[in-house]
Amino acid sequence: MAELNIGWGIIGCGNIARHAIAPAVSASKNGRLVAIASRTSERAERLARELGATRAYAGYEDLLEDVDVTAVYIGLPNGLHARWARAAAEAGKHVLCDKSLTLDVESALGLREAFHSRGLRLAEGYMYRHHPQWEIVKCSLPAIGEIRILRAALCGKLAEQDHRWSAELGGGALFDVTCYAVNVARWLLAAEPCRVTAVARLRAPGVDESTHALLEFEGGAVALVAGSLVSAADQGVTIVGTEGKLEIPRPFVPHFDPTEIRLEKGGAVDVARVGGANHFLHQIEHFASLLIDPGRPNAPAEDGVENITACCAIRESYERGGAVELPAPMPFDLWLRGR
Repeated sequence: MAELNIGWGIIGCGNIARHAIAPAVSASKNGRLVAIASRTSERAERLARELGATRAYAGYEDLLEDVDVTAVYIGLPNGLHARWARAAAEAGKHVLCDKSLTLDVESALGLREAFHSRGLRLAEGYMYRHHPQWEIVKCSLPAIGEIRILRAALCGKLAEQDHRWSAELGGGALFDVTCYAVNVARWLLAAEPCRVTAVARLRAPGVDESTHALLEFEGGAVALVAGSLVSAADQGVTIVGTEGKLEIPRPFVPHFDPTEIRLEKGGAVDVARVGGANHFLHQIEHFASLLIDPGRPNAPAEDGVENITACCAIRESYERGGAVELPAPMPFDLWLRGR
């Protein structure tokens, strides 16, 4: 019999895990917070009390051995995702991994193999996709005709002591904020870029403080994506089609407040307003529903693999100073048949 109330464990207790993911699990209709793992037993026990987890572990391996944990949220720094996602797969756990899934294509492909070969779910945690404003966006896309230009940005300013400035931990703008813009472009265009051209400003070797790129798609559509860790807060998505334009002012970080989508067409402006929503809660419930009902469709690990592929091409472009051609992606069903 399928488990109807998914037991969650959280590895890595940063701000998002503490203030968004753990409360979302506790509030979810189909999940419960079983365990927290942190680097020390004192911190783990304190967080377990604060967040309402049943158990606390000082070692990540101990949490992965807990038989009551079915799904694991990995909220560690980017540079640790690949190691602990693989460890979770080897322990038989499903994983919702904070973005970015990995920092290179080879490790992303390795994770895909590790999870598929065991019949486990792996998803990259782009929570914004679960906000109800995107249902309106998707339904409105036909009204603007064929997409020609997409602009997406997510920017903010990090404190000097933030771990995201660490090269060893996979820091930098590309895999922290620009990746959101890449993800939404691929999602809305329902395609993978065929060529990218990028520029970046580096703070230190291997750590970009801002990265911007032009993504070209077959058929002529282009996406202009931007991300910065040294600017005032800014976000937005604009989609320009042959017949009109859509604007989403707060696409990635709506802060649970009401949002709106602006549709401009033929000189008229229509504004659709959406009530406040907790996209972290919707994400947690969606992932748990996939485990309860394995037959439900879902964006597979390939979506994470392709986002990493695009981001790595952006990195290659700014490092070598020129356009980078991307290989055609392998469709998910073809990959499965190839197994």
